[in-house]
Amino acid sequence: MTLKSVIGNSSVKELLCHSLESDRIGHAYIIEGKRGVGRMTIAKAFSAEILKTDNPDTHPDFTIVTNQLYDGSKKQDNVLVETIRCLKKDAYIRPYYGNRKIYVVPNADTMQAPAQNSLLKIFEEPPHYCTIILLCENANAFLPTILSRALVLRLHPLSNNEVYDYLINKKDIEPNLARQLSILSGGAIGRALELLDDQEIIQLRDETLNSFIPIFDGGCKELYDFIRYLKKNKTQIYFIMDIIQSISQDIMYLKFKIGDICNADKLDKITAMCNSIPREAALHFNEISIKYRKFIEQNVNYSAAMLCMATEFWEEIHGRNYRS
Repeated sequence: MTLKSVIGNSSVKELLCHSLESDRIGHAYIIEGKRGVGRMTIAKAFSAEILKTDNPDTHPDFTIVTNQLYDGSKKQDNVLVETIRCLKKDAYIRPYYGNRKIYVVPNADTMQAPAQNSLLKIFEEPPHYCTIILLCENANAFLPTILSRALVLRLHPLSNNEVYDYLINKKDIEPNLARQLSILSGGAIGRALELLDDQEIIQLRDETLNSFIPIFDGGCKELYDFIRYLKKNKTQIYFIMDIIQSISQDIMYLKFKIGDICNADKLDKITAMCNSIPREAALHFNEISIKYRKFIEQNVNYSAAMLCMATEFWEEIHGRNYRS
């Protein structure tokens, strides 16, 4: 496993390769990116090159830090302060085999303040042979004192085509399924592989599209059907909102000719939707999607939020006075 073999995020790979070539390896890194985008892959590839091994998982100086690693009874998802204390004790033991010890902490942004303050002690006075890599979705969850003592690397999603090519060439997945997975993954190969075993998600995308698209040229019945669909799928609403937002972005991209669309397999329908609305509506669609996702995250009344969101989409399509 090498950094050059990792797909995408060339600027991050170049920076890490430069640190290897110049032998200026830091004591602390934060790798930020959404789930499945390749945080662990980058961390392992970097570690493999530091430790000069093909498989860091089998190297005695490479450790993935979890609560269960030090105490099998600890089942919590968030990284506990006791876990960080155990990491610190182990870090002051010199490497077993090579010149450096590496600790990778998944879900590091789940650490509460006591755990972060405990970690800060080793960030301030690290052993010269120790490197700690924190993996997270949101680096802003860390204390400023942690952020100031680590190099923050932000990973970006891949293009749909990059995910598609990986699934076709590396996993030998049937092309139509690979195209669907590349769209649903949002540019995260790890997420695409998770979805491969979840056919319900693929079906849910089709159901969402089949509920949303008809409101563009339908009547009140199609609007009410869309509202009912949203209300009955509360448990899957974040995924549904991702699909709606991706369609909204595609419409805006087509309208203003500013980028490649995400839902390429629905190009004909999205083009028809785009042609049926004015430019201002295309801009407002994306704003509506973002606004109501935030409302849901803030635990507003769910049914009311879905009714209002669907109505706002409807009014952008048909005009503010259509209902009257």
